[in-house]
Amino acid sequence: MIASIVLRSIGFDETSALLVSIVSHRRNKSYSVVQSTFYTWYRLADLIQTNNEFIIEKVKPYMEKLVDVLCTQCKLDSDHLGIPPETDEKNSKNNGTSNSDLGEFRYRVQCLIEDTIYITGALNCFQRMFDKLQSSSSLSWEESEAPLYIMSCVASYLPPDEDKIVPNVIQAIISTPIQPGIVHTALKYTGVRLISQLENWIANNDQQILKSVIQYLLSLLVDKELRHISGDAILIISQQCRKQLLNDLDQIIQATLWLDLNDSGSDAAQCLLKASSKIISRLISIDDIHRYLKLLFDQQIQSLTQILSTQSDTNYSSITKRLDCLTAIFRSLDFKTTHEETHPCITIVQQLMPLLNLIIVRYRSSGKLSECWSRTIRFIIRSMRSHAKIFFQPIVELIISSYDDVPHSCFLYLISIIIDEYGNDQDLKPSIIVMSEHLTTKTFSILNKPDGFKQNPDLVDDFYRLSSRLLQRCPLEYLKSGVIQPIIEQIIPNSHLEHRDASSSMIAFLQTLVKLTSHKNKEIKNKSELSEIRSLSMSLCETYIPNLLTAFIRAIVISRVPSSIRSSISEFVSEVKTYMSDKFPQWLQKSLTEIPRTSKNGLVEIVTLKQHEQFYKALCESDTQPSTIDYEFETFAKLYR
Repeated sequence: MIASIVLRSIGFDETSALLVSIVSHRRNKSYSVVQSTFYTWYRLADLIQTNNEFIIEKVKPYMEKLVDVLCTQCKLDSDHLGIPPETDEKNSKNNGTSNSDLGEFRYRVQCLIEDTIYITGALNCFQRMFDKLQSSSSLSWEESEAPLYIMSCVASYLPPDEDKIVPNVIQAIISTPIQPGIVHTALKYTGVRLISQLENWIANNDQQILKSVIQYLLSLLVDKELRHISGDAILIISQQCRKQLLNDLDQIIQATLWLDLNDSGSDAAQCLLKASSKIISRLISIDDIHRYLKLLFDQQIQSLTQILSTQSDTNYSSITKRLDCLTAIFRSLDFKTTHEETHPCITIVQQLMPLLNLIIVRYRSSGKLSECWSRTIRFIIRSMRSHAKIFFQPIVELIISSYDDVPHSCFLYLISIIIDEYGNDQDLKPSIIVMSEHLTTKTFSILNKPDGFKQNPDLVDDFYRLSSRLLQRCPLEYLKSGVIQPIIEQIIPNSHLEHRDASSSMIAFLQTLVKLTSHKNKEIKNKSELSEIRSLSMSLCETYIPNLLTAFIRAIVISRVPSSIRSSISEFVSEVKTYMSDKFPQWLQKSLTEIPRTSKNGLVEIVTLKQHEQFYKALCESDTQPSTIDYEFETFAKLYR
């Protein structure tokens, strides 16, 4: 609004000049004044985008001036030690730095430059910062680091065919001495950051440049301060250059094993495990695949075996790190294996299963360790897909026994992943339904306690996610089971639950049920089952939706659930209107008769009959867009305040 008013009053040139002037005259170390102009720059950029090239050319010089000023203000202090300040909490913790005003400011600058890059042009901005670096041979380290940082903000937007500046920049960075004390750590850090943003350019250019870049990044792994950014850069480049790096796999694996041994579980170690796994996945020779997988997994298996040889509470951290490493590997392995072929990881998982079994049996009382274990199993299944079917029974039995003993919600989430992968398998459907009945009984023994839903929102969230998966993957068998009715019934008294994820999962489950009433459901694989599925789902909808509508309207107007939950309810009502438009008016009318119009003692009329009728008419006649329905709900709820 402010940008539009100022723009209409004084024009693009004057507005841009005024904003640059404000930014240029910052006289203290508070970045709030400069950041306060960013929103106006965003709005100006939006307005410019809707105009012609002539306007862009007029504003471009001011935008270039802005970038120059921001580059100066991004400069670190000359006495700064270590890597640049991070804005990401996780990275800050891992790198031993803390968030700072400057770190936050630099991040905001990055966002602004990226979102307005179409005005200045990425190559133009990159060139101007490069010229700034070359303008003097006596620049201090902090005067060199700031332009490099700005260059890293636009590097990913450079065209792959640029061959004049980028090769020189890369060569300058990888020629930097790696020994500590010669070049400031922050300067090397930002150089690596810049290289990681050039991954698309590197992937499309000279193979020798790629090789030199990888060599440089591997050499930096010995530096603890640069280890994480270097590992991250190797991973980013490996994702783009899997096949090009096959010849360098030996060196990358060697570095991975060294780092995994000396800095186990660190982000850097996991980055290299992922990078190695991604490259291995593109090997052609089966012998090579098995050889490299053996190198990668032997160290994990040996380490886990050693840790588990002694039972101690102090093992938790070591086990968690190893599970995270296994997860990193399986998450990145994606062999293109047909159903008829043997998956390369079959033997490895067979070796791992006794260890994974021992971990969860011995340590399942720990919620954190159970989550790590579940994540590892999850990515084994996601990586191997149908090939992991041979592990279905032992894994499911292990999860159920663990859930019976210690009902962590992560076990339910893991089961939902298993159902997602194998729910369509006719051989496994009977076992899946038996499993679901058992899990439902156990779960509701907890949730049916006083305030059970309120006290266990994570359990509610993951249980209803699991129930939705069952409706999606084996709808007929699940609809015929005896557990689905109480699952629906329990939503009614808990419709006012003020936990966004739990509430959203319950409503998403109902939406899945409603969609099954359609005669054009593309999700159903076996079309011969379509008629029976429609009949069963329609019967459930006719039984429960009137009461559900009543409960949800009460939750909105009386319990006053948050807007995010009201939005989810609106999406559910939209689905009901779409798939059962002929029944919706009748159900809504019945529901509204149960919504009180007066105070508890009946003496004060809160909402008139006419207002009820207006709401009914508005909801029935409105389109099926959730946003429209949400507006009607919000308007109706205001009458009760």
